[in-house]
Amino acid sequence: MRKILAVIKREYLQIVRTKGFIIGTVLGPVAMAALIFIPMLIAMASGGEKKTVGVIDTTGEIFADLDQKLDYKMSDGSRRYTLSQVAPGSDIAAQRNGLSRKVLAKKLSAYIFIPADILTGGAAEYAALNVSDFDEVKRLNEALNAVVIEKRLKKEGLDPAKVAQYTRRVGLKTIKVTERGEQEDVGGTFVIAYVLVLILYMTLFFYGSIIMRGVIEEKSSRVVEVVLSSLRPFELMAGKILGIAAVGLTQYAIWALFGMAASRYGGMLAAGAVPGASGFKMATIPPYIFVYFVVFFILGYFLYSVLFATIGSMVNSEKEAQQLLFPISMLLVVPMLMMMLVLKSPSGSTSVVLSLIPFFAPILMLMRICVLLPPFSQIAASIGILILTIILLIWVAAKIYRVGILMYGKRPNIGEIVKWIRYK
Repeated sequence: MRKILAVIKREYLQIVRTKGFIIGTVLGPVAMAALIFIPMLIAMASGGEKKTVGVIDTTGEIFADLDQKLDYKMSDGSRRYTLSQVAPGSDIAAQRNGLSRKVLAKKLSAYIFIPADILTGGAAEYAALNVSDFDEVKRLNEALNAVVIEKRLKKEGLDPAKVAQYTRRVGLKTIKVTERGEQEDVGGTFVIAYVLVLILYMTLFFYGSIIMRGVIEEKSSRVVEVVLSSLRPFELMAGKILGIAAVGLTQYAIWALFGMAASRYGGMLAAGAVPGASGFKMATIPPYIFVYFVVFFILGYFLYSVLFATIGSMVNSEKEAQQLLFPISMLLVVPMLMMMLVLKSPSGSTSVVLSLIPFFAPILMLMRICVLLPPFSQIAASIGILILTIILLIWVAAKIYRVGILMYGKRPNIGEIVKWIRYK
C-alpha cells in the first residue's frame, strides 16, 4: 500500500503543479460563465443601432400606423427606427433599384416594399445588407403584421382593441414538483443537465487520455523497467489511476464551489451589472446533484481509466493507440447522442435500460438525476452494476497490463491478449 501511495503522490503533484492544470481549473468556470452571461448581458445592455428604413407603401394605408408601431426607444430616448416614406410611382422597379443603391451606399439601413394586395394575403419584402439579424426581422415583421391585422379587422367592422383583448396569449409557467415543494423552472433543468453531462464527458476522456499517454511514454522510454524493479505492475497501474483521479476530484471540488456560488448569487450579480436583468432568475441546483455528479465521475473515471491504461500498455506509440481508441470513444459518444431521448422521457423504459448499461450509466443516469430524480432502487442498481463491471475490468486489465507493459515491437492481436489474460 505504501508503494501505491507513493505513485499516487507522484502522479498527483506532477499534474497539479503544472501551469496547464492551474489555468484550466481557473479558466474552466470563468469560460463557462462567460459563455452563459456575456451574451445575455450584452443583449440586455445594448439598445441596438439606429435604423433609417425606406418604405414603399403601395396601399397608402400602412405607413402611418407602421411608423407608430415601430416607436422603439434607444437608451438616450431617441427613436430606434426612422421610417422614410417613398411615394409609389409608375415604375416601382426603378424606385426599388434606387433604394437598393441607397442601401449599398449606406444612406439607408434597409427598405420595405408593401404590395397593394397586402391586406388580402400578399407578402411584404424587406431588403438590407444584413438579413441575418433575426431579432430585427422579427420585430419589423410583428409590427407590420399587427398593422395589417388591425386594418383587416376594421374592414370587417370589428374593434381591433377588443379582438386583441379577447385573443391575448396566455402565459404558461413551468413549475417543477420536488420533495422540497414546488418551484418555478426557468429552463435551468436543461442547462444544468447539459453542462454537467458535457463536463463529465470531456473530463472522462481527458483524464483517461492522460493515463494512456503516461503509460505509453514510460513504456517507450523504458523507464517502466526501472520502476517495476521496485513494485508490481498492478501497484503501478493502481497508483496512476488513483493519483489522476485525485487530480480530477480536486478540479471538480473547485468547480463545484464555483457552481454553488453562481447558483446562489448569479442572479444578484447580473441584476447589479445590468438593471434590465433584475428579472433574471438563476436555476437552483439541488445539493444531491453535486453528490451524484462526484459519484458517477469516480465510477465512470475508474471504468474508462482502466480501459485507457490497458490500451497504453498494449501499444508502443500514440499513433497505434488511436486505432484502438475508436471503440472507447464510441462508448462515450453514444450516450451523448441519447441525451435528447432521456431529456424528453427520463422515466421511459428505453431511458431506464440505457442508464443501467455500465458504459452509458455515468452520463445517462446523471442526466436522468438532473431532469427527474429516478427511484433510488434504479440509481443503486446502476451504481452496483458499474462497480461489478469495474471489478471485472480491473481483473482483466491487470492481467493484460502486467505483460503488455513490458512488451515492445508489434502490437498484440486478440489471440495474444487472450493468452495474457490466461497467464497465472
